[in-house]
Amino acid sequence: MTKKIIFKALNKEQSIIQDRPYPASQSIPDWFREMTPYEISNNNPDGKRLIIENGISNATFKKCTPLLDGMTSGYIVPLWADVLVEQQTIPYITWRTKTNIFQLHGTASRMMPAPPGYDQVVFKYLNTWIPITPPGYSMLVISPLGYRGLPFHAIPAVVDTDKSTLELIFPMWIKTGLTGVVEAGTPMVQLIPFKRDEWKAEFDYYEDGEHEVINETNFNKTLVNHYIKKHWSKKTYK
Repeated sequence: MTKKIIFKALNKEQSIIQDRPYPASQSIPDWFREMTPYEISNNNPDGKRLIIENGISNATFKKCTPLLDGMTSGYIVPLWADVLVEQQTIPYITWRTKTNIFQLHGTASRMMPAPPGYDQVVFKYLNTWIPITPPGYSMLVISPLGYRGLPFHAIPAVVDTDKSTLELIFPMWIKTGLTGVVEAGTPMVQLIPFKRDEWKAEFDYYEDGEHEVINETNFNKTLVNHYIKKHWSKKTYK
């Protein structure tokens, strides 16, 4: 049964001003779109031909369904207006809209360490859209998967969006030395709803030769698209 997520704006005016979150499938990175399904080589100049040598195929990430699933799961919250970033004592962000877009969050040691290439300064991205999920469902908040070197990098979090109606104001690191205009539409955050369950880890192992038999009777019998043919389940976000 299809679950419904509601993105509720703080008010009517902001629902018109701020761009709506959209399915992450509409924001696949260019590097993935442009990648050939198989490695380019002298005997495969267009990257469209499957070649297997010593049991290893020449497939690229373009054939990796789990990677694509990650990048297309959930919804993208975009930057809803252009901003200008300048470097002063700390990064300084300005915009033309009357509605504020960012708020300085802090630079103190209480902040978690920034990833490589990003300043320790943290800004809050002020977003109007509050996601509301069905009972028992929470929201994973992450920087958009598949993107590297975005101007802003969202700090990951999990929010119980079936209970909380607080604004999701996303803390973000800013790219070190960034200057210039960051354009509206830049992916800022990926929101992935998931069902809460209780989990307990257990540990086991395959008996000698058991896993080899599983591979021989499954994965090794298929040259291409084994995972998508045998194991994959379609995920839909609209």
